[in-house]
Amino acid sequence: MSTGLSIPVRMTEVRVLENLAYGVPVSEALSRVCDYIDGELPGAVSAVLMLDENEMQFRLVAGPRVPTPLSKAIDGLKIPAWLHGGVNCGAPRQGRPGTVWDIRSDALFADRREIALSSGFTAAWSLPIWSTKRTTLGTVVIFHPNSQAAIAEVPKAMETAVHLAAIAIQHHYNEIEMRTLTRRLLQSHDEERRLIARDLHDSTGQDLASLLMTLGRAERRGAQVPPELAEMLAESLLLAEKISGEIRTLSCLLHPPLLDVCGLGVAIEAYANELNRRGELEVEMDISPQLPRLSEEAEVALFRIVQTSLTNVHLHSGSNVAKIKMDFDAEGLTLTVTDHGRGIPVAVLEHFERFEGAGVGLAGMRERAKALGGDLTFETSEIGPRHGTTVKVNIPSRNYRI
Repeated sequence: MSTGLSIPVRMTEVRVLENLAYGVPVSEALSRVCDYIDGELPGAVSAVLMLDENEMQFRLVAGPRVPTPLSKAIDGLKIPAWLHGGVNCGAPRQGRPGTVWDIRSDALFADRREIALSSGFTAAWSLPIWSTKRTTLGTVVIFHPNSQAAIAEVPKAMETAVHLAAIAIQHHYNEIEMRTLTRRLLQSHDEERRLIARDLHDSTGQDLASLLMTLGRAERRGAQVPPELAEMLAESLLLAEKISGEIRTLSCLLHPPLLDVCGLGVAIEAYANELNRRGELEVEMDISPQLPRLSEEAEVALFRIVQTSLTNVHLHSGSNVAKIKMDFDAEGLTLTVTDHGRGIPVAVLEHFERFEGAGVGLAGMRERAKALGGDLTFETSEIGPRHGTTVKVNIPSRNYRI
């Protein structure tokens, strides 16, 4: 094989990077790497194992052509002594296989020998997957039917394939880290809203209540003050009542107390009824009265998704009508928010689907759903008789409150 990269390698590289850009699962991206390796080494099959430092073992992530019994046997391989700590102290230098095994005699295969041999393989070797900081991310294991096929030097194309595996795994870890940080950020926002709402209700709200009582007493003495002053008192009382109402509304929008006391269904109905009363939207609701209580995190997350969805309907859809529907069963809960507006522009939706984002808007809604182990999808159209947008969230039943 030439020292330069062949066309198949370039195609594999592009395909893997495209998969990562489109957000496919790490197992799918790594399966493409295995496809290439298997094609370059006739008779061999490859698998990618990621390092699990917590359990001190390797976990099988991809190996599309490894026989199922062998896949189960290699899932959970113990970490060699030279990899303890996650740093390659004393590990083989780059460009050489990390380990070469004769399956018929190597002690590592003592518990796996019969499975490997019955699958048609007598040799196996591993290519360590390293990060740019030289920490171990995992290993590519290649099984071969010929025990004499162990290679001393890794072909350039194979090095590239392993490098692609490193990119995919590092991307996966970065994604997990970003999602963890995003979740903490959203939780921090929710807690800050809760504290502000409590302060508005307990402090500012009480001060306004005292002001209203004082102005009320002063107004009742209207006969004892000049008419001009009595008129000013009446205006001040009306203004204070308006401010008090706005404070209560703002407090509820920041964190509705009904969410903690009565649960998600009641809180959403109260929120939708307030929007109907103020004339901002006409919201129809289809929520079962038997809706179960969810975990605190799930109730807050779904309420925020509804809140953001209705805000988007009001600000962007051009429609003044929306519908909220919630169904549940033993498997989980489904929430849908539908409008008949102009739909989400294709460019916006494509950007949302192709790239991970964090924080607010559509990306924040998606992260809230993922944090619950669920998913969020959009069905939208800018034209035709079925134009409009449907936001659909599915979360598993493990979020039900026991």
